[in-house]
Amino acid sequence: MVSKNDLTIGVLVLIAGIIYFGFSPGGFLFQGGAAHAMTHYIAATLAIIFGVVGLAMYKKLSMAGVGVSVLSIILGLVMALDAPGMALYSMLVPHGMAMQSVAGLTALVGLIGIAAAFVMKPKK
Repeated sequence: MVSKNDLTIGVLVLIAGIIYFGFSPGGFLFQGGAAHAMTHYIAATLAIIFGVVGLAMYKKLSMAGVGVSVLSIILGLVMALDAPGMALYSMLVPHGMAMQSVAGLTALVGLIGIAAAFVMKPKK
């Protein structure tokens, strides 16, 4: 049996990772110049909102689902802090590879959430 709540959170976090990957240099949603910082904030907001939605449903999620939600929030904060002019921008170089790495981690966390939905027993 599949846990629909865990599956939902996993898919949402996977979507956040794909969107952030699209915003990275060379991605299908890349915006250069002044709009580039805004793309960080958009992706970070999505990841944080999806994580908060998961935490709001913590009684209906498995422990893996709660972990996916918490990691989504943490990675969303990293996305926001990696925006031009923020704290991690000068530390995570080259910038494009850092964006793609964080996006890949976010997508991987989403895939783990999806796998957990199929493997773990759903809560009632």
